[in-house]
Amino acid sequence: MSEETQKVLQPEVRQLPHAMSLFLKHALPEFTVEKCADAVILTLVEFLPVADLLGFLWESARQSTHRTRLTLENGQLLRERQSAPPAEIVQREATAESQDDLKLVLHRSLKTVPIEPAERKALESRGCRAAIEIHFAYYTRPILRVVVGLTNSKLLPANDAQDFLLAFCRCCHVSLNGAYLAELDEREGRREQPELRERFNLTLQWYHSLVRHLNTAVTSLQKGNNSEVEDALDRASIVAGICLAEILAMMAKVQP
Repeated sequence: MSEETQKVLQPEVRQLPHAMSLFLKHALPEFTVEKCADAVILTLVEFLPVADLLGFLWESARQSTHRTRLTLENGQLLRERQSAPPAEIVQREATAESQDDLKLVLHRSLKTVPIEPAERKALESRGCRAAIEIHFAYYTRPILRVVVGLTNSKLLPANDAQDFLLAFCRCCHVSLNGAYLAELDEREGRREQPELRERFNLTLQWYHSLVRHLNTAVTSLQKGNNSEVEDALDRASIVAGICLAEILAMMAKVQP
């Protein structure tokens, strides 16, 4: 069996702990948005038969018109800071009411992937004929978008592998949200540098907030209010990301 075929058969939900261990290994100890984005891509490469890859990472500044283009070369991530196309900026502003903060799309043809013609040609030149598109955002503000190029549509993940990929993306989304919010607060002067005890109390407050959101979800589920359940779990996932960011920041303070 070829290495490519083994990768196609490999991803399944029971491998999620291993995938998240790899993700955290790549993301730590800095735990910035950039490191988390790198970790998402480098982990995907371990589990998918990637022929080529294209990614975009957006800056956390509210009025930023720039993004970082990410490509994979011999297992290494290359970065190129570039101006975002005007149409992309307008589209981000126009979709401010959207709740689509995590999107996973399987494309049987590159023709359906919403990328610039030059980028599509570059993927085609590397032998890509199908793709997996993953989009992460924080309350509609884009964080990371990844297009994984595959040599043909038969390599698109089957049902079990789709479950694995979606679960993995949801876990990564929690981490990206936490890192993004911490970075955004720091950029806008809202993030202080508390002492260890103060940071512990802050982390504890976020943890209690997480529990409240989960309790709200359970109560709404018992009442049959599915929309409220979804909203509560969405808020819980964001708070969980912040908790993780605060715990890691606290750990950094006690390093020798």
